Amino acid sequence: MILAALNQENPLERTFAELKTGRVVRIGRKPVALDGEDVDLLKIPWKDRLISRNHFSAHLDESGGLVIDRLPALGGRSKPNALYSNVPSRDREELDEPLRLSPGDSFCVGLKGSTSFFCLTSVGDLDEAVEKLAELSEAEAAGLTPGRTTLVDYDDVEQLNEYSLRLQLKMLQRELPEQVLSGWTDEEELFSRTARFLEGSLPGQKGVSAGYVSISKIDGEVECELLNRDPTARADFRPSKTLLAQLDLEHPTKEDVHIWSSKEDRRVFRVGSLGTEIDWVSVIPVASMEDGAEVYRDESGRPVYQYVVVRQATETAAASFVPFLRLIASLVASLLQAREEQRIQDRMATYFSPALRSVMGREDEALFEPAMVDCSVVFADRRGSSRILEKANTDEEILDRLRENQEIVSEITGTVFEHEGVITDFSGDGALALWGWPKWVESKRAHARKSVEAAEKIVQNLADHVEFEEEHGRLMSSVRLGVSTGRIAVGKTGPSQQWHISVFGGVANLGARLERIAKEFKVPILISSETRERLVEDKRVEKEGRLLRKLCFIQPAGFDQSYPIFELVQPKDLGGSGVSREKVKLYEQALEFFIDRDWDDCIDLLRPLSEEDEPSLWLMKRALKFRKNPPDEPWQGQIRSLIK
Repeated sequence: MILAALNQENPLERTFAELKTGRVVRIGRKPVALDGEDVDLLKIPWKDRLISRNHFSAHLDESGGLVIDRLPALGGRSKPNALYSNVPSRDREELDEPLRLSPGDSFCVGLKGSTSFFCLTSVGDLDEAVEKLAELSEAEAAGLTPGRTTLVDYDDVEQLNEYSLRLQLKMLQRELPEQVLSGWTDEEELFSRTARFLEGSLPGQKGVSAGYVSISKIDGEVECELLNRDPTARADFRPSKTLLAQLDLEHPTKEDVHIWSSKEDRRVFRVGSLGTEIDWVSVIPVASMEDGAEVYRDESGRPVYQYVVVRQATETAAASFVPFLRLIASLVASLLQAREEQRIQDRMATYFSPALRSVMGREDEALFEPAMVDCSVVFADRRGSSRILEKANTDEEILDRLRENQEIVSEITGTVFEHEGVITDFSGDGALALWGWPKWVESKRAHARKSVEAAEKIVQNLADHVEFEEEHGRLMSSVRLGVSTGRIAVGKTGPSQQWHISVFGGVANLGARLERIAKEFKVPILISSETRERLVEDKRVEKEGRLLRKLCFIQPAGFDQSYPIFELVQPKDLGGSGVSREKVKLYEQALEFFIDRDWDDCIDLLRPLSEEDEPSLWLMKRALKFRKNPPDEPWQGQIRSLIK
């Protein structure tokens, strides 16, 4: 058996005690056990002055029922407050003692107390027990017919008196910016801040409770969810489903404003779901005042409304406050819309440079749908990151390596953006970049050149990370890059709330393989034959003097055919091979001998080159292997790569 205590002022504050046969639990603000006394203690941690330090005890009787005994008064003090039925304070009745409870029963301490106690079978039953109490009051309201709603143009209501108007302006000018507009981080916080602002800003009104609710109808029954789960909100703030049932939930509009007054709707306000203390209630759609604006909806697609309850109202007509409340509801809608637009921009910032994002803001989102596009892709990866992390012996060393990885990935991203590229994916130590998409980009026709320029610039910008490796006896670049060009499928994938850009197809897969194959040749940049052909066609490339070397015909892992691949030669001080044009010609002549199965002439040309050139050493080893064990026919010079 479980005894649960709940703070009505903050339902999130709860505490529990498990009752065991033969054991007594003492409950209070600061319960204590006397010397030699063997009892369990349940402390009420929140502030409720109606609960004494040692208020009552609980134990199980022979039949397993829960028995509550109020403790006697200590010397010089009054007896602890009596136990009452767990209902709104105006309807509470004192309970007979000792109090015997069964699972599902509950009680309160004191006529005006704010702490409820529940007898439960398990801790998980508490939420259901609290909800049942609310449903009892709501059920009473559901059986009554609300008074007729008077249609009023709330933009033409009577003006507030001068004092009230000036007070409202003060709240808008001074309080609103600080309490609502700045510093909120998510939807729930905005709703909570705005609700608290409203509770203190209605001129001359007292006992204001405000909230934001999303509403739906399921099997004809109105269901609502309070969106500002504010711990400081009134525990008895429960929107009336009887009133909410009058809203047009099928076709919600920003003009669907409802206000109920106790003077006109007595049959509704008399029942327990609202109570006689309530003077008026307003329900206003959260929607911008702009023409054609729709009611804001939560993530489940339910319309959201501002719900305000006023107790002990002044004589000022309730309708007089509607323009003010509509203004706040409109402001909330505008803030949420601005946040959503910013969220989209932030998401796009992952993929697109600032210049591209400014263009995208003016384009149709349909242009991001998957399509076959002629593009160039660059796969960039931090070389040896796994090995570097394995050498880290302490937590601080691991974090240093990760920070260094982050710096390198940031440099890659910045360089891609500078060259009008798009980042479509990240790994822990690399990125996938794309040129030639979206379709409206001005550099689309020159995407092969742009991608190669970016690859070169990435290597140059990471010159500080070049390291000398004893294993290879030379400087090695910190990155490897594979560049491939052709038609690929590209576009946004995933749910609308969190879509990302993806690429598919053989061209993209080839680019990924080239990045990995660059590890075999120990060079920073490999490009595909199609990328090379586009560069040759671009007259600007010839003027810039780039040096390309045809390395071999290679069949990447997972591919059925072989492809000629090319090294984009980089200087030795950047970790490249640094070969001259003369040596490139000698290498490519040796490659022709290799393809023609002239192993001896191939090896003779490569032997002097291999002393300082890793690709020459790589090809010479294959030639030596094939001279000993020639490849089976048919063979056209291709070499299989097992690296994925």
